[in-house]
Amino acid sequence: MDESVITYNVFHHVAWGTTVSVYFWLVGASAGSFVISSFGWVFGIKRYKPLALTASVTAITILLLVPILLIWDLGKPLRFIYLMLPGYWHATGPMSWGSALIFSYPIAMILYTYFVIKNNAFWARTIGIIAIVLALSTHWYTGVVMELNPGRFLNHTALAPLLFLTGAFISGIGLLILILWVQNMIVAERKRINWALIEEMAQYMMYGIVFDVFLLFLHFLQTLYGNLNEMLGHEAVLMGVFKFPYLWLETVVGLAIPFIILVSPLKRLKSGVLLSALLVCIGVYGMRVWWVMGGQFLQSFY
Repeated sequence: MDESVITYNVFHHVAWGTTVSVYFWLVGASAGSFVISSFGWVFGIKRYKPLALTASVTAITILLLVPILLIWDLGKPLRFIYLMLPGYWHATGPMSWGSALIFSYPIAMILYTYFVIKNNAFWARTIGIIAIVLALSTHWYTGVVMELNPGRFLNHTALAPLLFLTGAFISGIGLLILILWVQNMIVAERKRINWALIEEMAQYMMYGIVFDVFLLFLHFLQTLYGNLNEMLGHEAVLMGVFKFPYLWLETVVGLAIPFIILVSPLKRLKSGVLLSALLVCIGVYGMRVWWVMGGQFLQSFY
């Protein structure tokens, strides 16, 4: 009698795990915070100048955590040196450009912050424009890296960079709202940020939520009515193993509840604004989790 015996299963190593998910969240929150910092000095909206320094310092601080995470995630940390050697540069490789952006973006932010402290309007605006381009490009590249993976059908969509940038915008604002709230409790009254300005930022966050919902709905349609692989990804991954970060963390906690708060009378309550900011930060991290690890799931385990 012929018998087939399975002695063991071989599971593939997940190339990008929690470390990369956190990295994507940090880069996005940094870019979003810096955009708000630029409102006053770059775009000339004077009422935003008082919070520009806090926003830029926040963006720099959280971005400085990124190299630590990426180098640690390499397994052999010294290999990061290859990214800086001309012989290993590939002009057509998104990660080559991403490395250049990650190195140059914080330098531009530090220079911008220096000129803000010195109250030098010309150079703050000039360097600020460069830093904004680098900030948006740094997070745009993370979406491109995910997009250019044909085998990971959940990630292989031109919507990826837009989804990443929109998530960066709303999570950056959410994080900044929480930081400004803490700052207002510590500093002298004359240095506090007007709460009306924070409420205005929350409204910008609400507009970003609406656009994020629209993009997520388009991606949902693609997975629900796509080819067999995309439909499998929807059923087995998004509504299966990664249902919690996709449906509950991102859609319900990070988008639906904050939207309800920010279009209702609750938006006039300080607790409502703070809660919506916190939930948006959590929801965007949920998106990073299912986007990074969910896309690899069927490849890694089957």
